[in-house]
Amino acid sequence: MHELALTQGIVDLVTQVGRQEGLHRVTRVVVEVGVAAAVVPDALTFCFDIVAADTIARGAELVIEPVALRAVCRACGDEFDAASLASPCPDCGAYGPRLVRGRELRVKSLDGE
Repeated sequence: MHELALTQGIVDLVTQVGRQEGLHRVTRVVVEVGVAAAVVPDALTFCFDIVAADTIARGAELVIEPVALRAVCRACGDEFDAASLASPCPDCGAYGPRLVRGRELRVKSLDGE
């Protein structure tokens, strides 16, 4: 389960930024997760509570915002919302587009006091 290592990185970042901002407690963390990021959101949520237990992020709400796939056709250059990694270009029908969005794993924001 690589989500445990990913969650450790998220909590490390959140606690570091929280301390730099003078927070005593982080209450909410918003993370963007691309649908092609190979990350299971439920596993992130489960791991977050465990990893954050002895930090200023203990008890914080983890909000996961999914990021849809966006691709550019390698054949014609059309940019489109892709339903899957195997979606053809809606303009020319070519397969194998280049993803420009959907692989993200990013801490978007955090709240605290």
